[in-house]
Amino acid sequence: MKQHDKTLSEQYRDFVDRRTDEARLSCLAFDRKNRRHISTLACRNISTTSQLIAALPELPANLKDFALWWFMVTRERRAETTLLAMLKSDNDRRLMCAAALSSIGGSRSRREFVRIGQRELAAANPDRHLLDVVIQGLKMCIGETAEIDELLLTIYERVDLPGWLRGDAGDALGCCSRIMDRRTTDFRRAWTTARNGLFDNDIEVKFWSMYVVMQLANTFDSRRSNAIFADALPQLRKIAKTDHRLAPGFWWPMSAEAEDAMYVIKHGQGRDNDAGMRWLGNTERGPMIRD
Repeated sequence: MKQHDKTLSEQYRDFVDRRTDEARLSCLAFDRKNRRHISTLACRNISTTSQLIAALPELPANLKDFALWWFMVTRERRAETTLLAMLKSDNDRRLMCAAALSSIGGSRSRREFVRIGQRELAAANPDRHLLDVVIQGLKMCIGETAEIDELLLTIYERVDLPGWLRGDAGDALGCCSRIMDRRTTDFRRAWTTARNGLFDNDIEVKFWSMYVVMQLANTFDSRRSNAIFADALPQLRKIAKTDHRLAPGFWWPMSAEAEDAMYVIKHGQGRDNDAGMRWLGNTERGPMIRD
């Protein structure tokens, strides 16, 4: 039987079987909940992927959320058309649709996200939540085209946009090979924005700017000079000494992130025992504000 002919229950069993024993044990409650969703769908005569796609727009909220997560996991290309329609019609689930479409990676989706992003950036009053959808939709496509990279770099640069939005764009840019090439204008733009971001009052801009600095300075070759990043060191030292707020959404402080950034500038690569590892036992998370 081909994968796309299997029932949802069979596909989920295969999904669980691919996990390690440890992962299966840690996800027991999560899997029970998802299997209940699959059973509920079966009671509605929805037991295959094709049936789930057809029924998706009319499902109740909990089943719709499960389906969007499932398409994100399975990267089911047949769902792209329905998800693109939901992106426009279901405002409450735009981000989940964008995440699923990003995982699927269809060309129509990329074009739509670029179109929305360019339209909003050209507007007098950009819709910040639509731009958030664009970042979510394109973050797994970073580096595929200059158009995508330019869009995310522009969002990161735009000081008129909210800090959380610029931070999300900086997060995505950390995987962009185009800005790593020190011969390019894109590198200079990213470096200038990140250096300025270290002084920003917004914690998310500051945090993700430290991350961008680390990515730009990560040469994987200790013989290559990182002298260009010396301008960032005084402010990084200040953050490391004085800013002990928890990083937004994470369990380590801003000061620890600054320490890691200075290490990368000095050594050209990240340390094995990074901030996340050093603070692994901390159960608190830094607040994230999405206004």
